[in-house]
Amino acid sequence: MDKLFSDELQFYIDTARLKTARQKRRAVITARDKQLLQLSRYEKKLWKKSRQAIYVPLQPPIQKGYIRTFVLRDDVARGKQALFFQGILDKINTAQHFHRRDFKKKKRVRGKKVWVDKEQYLKKLLPWEVTKAAFTPEEAAYFETRMEFYERKGKEVEMTVFTQPWRFVLRVRPYMLTHRRVVDPELESRIQEVDNYITIRQLRHRMNWLTQSRRGGRRSWEPPVKVKERYKKKPLLQMLQEAYYDNID
Repeated sequence: MDKLFSDELQFYIDTARLKTARQKRRAVITARDKQLLQLSRYEKKLWKKSRQAIYVPLQPPIQKGYIRTFVLRDDVARGKQALFFQGILDKINTAQHFHRRDFKKKKRVRGKKVWVDKEQYLKKLLPWEVTKAAFTPEEAAYFETRMEFYERKGKEVEMTVFTQPWRFVLRVRPYMLTHRRVVDPELESRIQEVDNYITIRQLRHRMNWLTQSRRGGRRSWEPPVKVKERYKKKPLLQMLQEAYYDNID
């Protein structure tokens, strides 16, 4: 059988390491992925820099609404166990901010709007929060575990609840702003510019895939997207790109 190429040409082909069409395509994709990873690192660097905010004092301080928290009831505060229950309160206290001092809001009842009190409860602890709180055996005796509805997950989960909430009462006080945050307009503009670049070109999905962020930015406590609404707000081009990147070699 006759040779397709001469010996010299065949030797050149074998030693030149010429790339096939698939290798060329892979090289282009790899180079693009490296650029996306570099862009991801740059975006993260800008975000960290923006989180290092600088605050300057306000002269004079200004009031912004009211804040409501739990405090010890008067008879408990005068008792022998005041410090003990104050330690528990520090771990399960909650705070609410509102523009009205009476903390009332409008609610529609039977077609009519009426003023009702805003509800506020002591903190209900998840298992990992109980571990972090590190309750002593004496403190743990005032708690019990029960199944409570967890709004973030949309279902009942195991929570640890304080059994004697009557020991605490709500107290309202003015919420004063004593410092203001110094905003760097150039940094904020750069962050928005990078975000627009990623959003307009629909690069977020590929960047999440490259950084092993398989959830695509979703949080574990967010409810799952309904099947009928999964593609409701996605353009066809974005769906095709996601399908392409998910099935890429």
